[in-house]
Amino acid sequence: MTRPDYARYTRWYPSSWRERYGVEFVTLLEETYAGERVPVKARLSIVRAGTFERAREFGLAGVGGGDQRAITGSALAILMAWAAFVVAGSVFAKYVEHWQWVTSAHDQRLPTVAYDVVAAGAMLGALITGVAAFVAVPAFLRHLRSQGWRGVRAPLRRVALAGLIMVASTVALLLWARSLHGGGAAPFWPNRLVFLTWFGVVAAMVFLAAASVGGVVRRVEFPTRVTRTFGGLALAMNVVLVAIFAGVVTWWGAIATYAPWFFVTNVLTAPATTSPRAFTIVGSLSHVAPAPLIVVGLVMVPSLLVALYGSARIAVRLRRAD
Repeated sequence: MTRPDYARYTRWYPSSWRERYGVEFVTLLEETYAGERVPVKARLSIVRAGTFERAREFGLAGVGGGDQRAITGSALAILMAWAAFVVAGSVFAKYVEHWQWVTSAHDQRLPTVAYDVVAAGAMLGALITGVAAFVAVPAFLRHLRSQGWRGVRAPLRRVALAGLIMVASTVALLLWARSLHGGGAAPFWPNRLVFLTWFGVVAAMVFLAAASVGGVVRRVEFPTRVTRTFGGLALAMNVVLVAIFAGVVTWWGAIATYAPWFFVTNVLTAPATTSPRAFTIVGSLSHVAPAPLIVVGLVMVPSLLVALYGSARIAVRLRRAD
């Protein structure tokens, strides 16, 4: 039997911690377990401690590291929450298209307002992200002049790779869809599988790009004024996320009240003489709980909780700096 690779347990910790304590940590494991496997309880303890150290270095846990690190780290956490909302919002937008077709005119006011809030929130979130990127440019250029590309080259490559993959996969999807025109209807499940594959690739690339941007930001020293601007923008983004979530929930509740038959997946292709209420739900727990909206909720709720936590830390640090 080969000896366990104790060094692999240091991967749970951030690189700065590994450089300082990695050798001692591996030696401790070797002396404690003498070539035996690390027990499950000890492994879970390592995972918990390593995750906490990463969160502390990121500025999301503990009281050390200074206000600027805490604000920047919390703002990056809200950026990741926004990335999750972008993915979930794409699912929502695709699922709810054409809802007006099966909703009477006098029942469309509330869901229309809710849908418009979601759309406006998406635009405001993109605007806030753009402003934050614009504000970060001067400090990033100063970092390049003083430190060079070392340290930021790898995450920027990942951002470029993520963008390239998103563009290439989208172009491939559009070409595939165009090839179906004139050839009759595509089989349902292969069609759905291609779309889900594309969506999964795009979602993964969105998170990769957001995480890589965070890796760049953590290497750049920002002036206090810029850090405070990041904090203000992050608080504004948190308001946007709350508004988007409220819009999604309100739209869902309004349609469940006024037009629950919309959640029947095949209602748009049903014969005109058949009542929409007679159809069964595919992939739903009930008539008003379709699987796509459940997935949207499962993505948005934890992301919103992370954003609220980050906003609370930012508000405390900004108030203390005043």
